Amino acid sequence: MSISHKTSFIIIFLIAAMAVYLNLYDGRELARNYEKNRIEILALRDFAREIRPRGVWFDLRLDGARVETFSAVSADKNQTASFIRVDERTSVQEPLRILGWDAQTFGELKAKLKSANVIGVRIWGNEAFGGERKTTIYYRNEGFGGAYYEIFDDASDEILRGDKEAGCDDRFHLDGVALIYDGGATVDFMCVNKDGKNIKRR
Repeated sequence: MSISHKTSFIIIFLIAAMAVYLNLYDGRELARNYEKNRIEILALRDFAREIRPRGVWFDLRLDGARVETFSAVSADKNQTASFIRVDERTSVQEPLRILGWDAQTFGELKAKLKSANVIGVRIWGNEAFGGERKTTIYYRNEGFGGAYYEIFDDASDEILRGDKEAGCDDRFHLDGVALIYDGGATVDFMCVNKDGKNIKRR
C-alpha cells in the first residue's frame, strides 16, 4: 500500500511539530541556559529596568540581529507605538521615541540580549500578569509557542512559592526566576529539581 505525498507531508509535519513541542516543553533546556548565562541574564534584567522611564512599558523581540517586534506604551502621555518587521508601515523609531532611547542605549540593550543568549525582554504594566513586579526574558519562540523566564522582584511571590512547593531547585527560586512555556492557548510553569529532572508544575 502506497502513501500519498500529501499523507507523507502530514506525517512528517506532525513528527516535526511533536519534536519541537517536546523540546520546548521541557524545563531542562531553560534551566541549562539560565545556569550558563545567569550573570548576563540578571544584568540584562537590571539594565532593562534601569533604562525604562517611569510609566512607560515595552516589549522587544529580536530575530538574530534584526528587530522582529517592538512595542512601547506611555500611560502618562497616553501614547502607544508598535513595530513589526514584516509591516512596512511601522517604524522602530516610534517605540524608541516614546521610550526616549538613543541609538547607543538601544544598541547596548540588543548587545545584552545576545550576550545572555536570549531573544527578547518585556516589562509591561498589566497588573493581572504581574505588572512592574517582574521582568520577562524571552529565550525562544517557536510557532505559536515560546519559552521564557519571568524574574520577579520578590522571591516570595505566589508563583515562586508554587515552584518551591513542587520541589523545584532553590537556585532559581532564590533569584526570583520562574521557567515558563507558553503554548499559545496554555501556559505552563516548569522547573527542574535538585537532580536535574524536569518538572511540569501545572
